Amino acid sequence: MLVALAVIVVSLVANLSPQEPTAPARADAIEQLVTLRPDGSVMVARPGVVRPVLEVYEDFQCPVCQEFERGNGKVARQAVLRGEIALLIHPMTIFSESPMHENSHRALSASLCVTDPEKWLAYHDALYAGQPEETQDGGFAIADLVALAEKTGVPSADFADCLSSEDTSDKADEMSRAALRDAVQGTPTVRIDGQDIDWSAPWGGTEPDQATTV
Repeated sequence: MLVALAVIVVSLVANLSPQEPTAPARADAIEQLVTLRPDGSVMVARPGVVRPVLEVYEDFQCPVCQEFERGNGKVARQAVLRGEIALLIHPMTIFSESPMHENSHRALSASLCVTDPEKWLAYHDALYAGQPEETQDGGFAIADLVALAEKTGVPSADFADCLSSEDTSDKADEMSRAALRDAVQGTPTVRIDGQDIDWSAPWGGTEPDQATTV
């Protein structure tokens, strides 16, 4: 099993490393490749690309997830644009203690309120850019989340109503429970075709600043 996993990791890193172009790159914007799924997960892939699937379980309050996005997360999107992988993002709340749990839950709920697929990645990135200190009381405040919606072009009236909805909160809770049922024990958890990989190895020469999960 370890040998097989090592082969998968080597293959993934090779796929995500810069290659000499053999044909003109297709110039579609990554935002046009986003599909919002009913369970709250988000697929980013070119039409017809179904494997390999790179899954990322992430928590918007998690500092290490922020570092992953700044490094390997960007490289993964480039691989999506080249048609090499399908990227499946699972936002969740990994924290159980206050105030991290509440902060994370508000951010996760906010991500569910972005219903335009072409706006979702922009809001996702804005959440990480505005990530509060891990133990900050009242981090990801409602007003701040609405302001990020306005900044990224998400209609703020519908967004605010969604964010205050119990249905949204319940769905966010279920997403986190589903991730735990999938044996996620920390964030980021990164899998290729269902098998966990060590994401801390740099992809395409991009070195994350940290290599542990929370």
